[in-house]
Amino acid sequence: MNLYERVFNDIDKNGDGKISAAELHQCVKAIGWEVPLVEVEMAVVEGLDHRDGDGVLGLEDLIRLVEDVEDDDKMNDLKEAFK
Repeated sequence: MNLYERVFNDIDKNGDGKISAAELHQCVKAIGWEVPLVEVEMAVVEGLDHRDGDGVLGLEDLIRLVEDVEDDDKMNDLKEAFK
């Protein structure tokens, strides 16, 4: 299992193979980002879920999200959250 799969499985608390906005919101809260749930929901529906538009993130969506993060501080926060 690669790093992305491990991170995905950690965020996917209910194990359904998809990351909901609520699960992603819990993740960003865990790393100290104060983002309202409604903003996370809008980001998932309008921007992050490119593949099938089902309103949840698959593994490919998560990989794209993480790889699009260019700010080293944000990437370090993500890495720290999953240690």
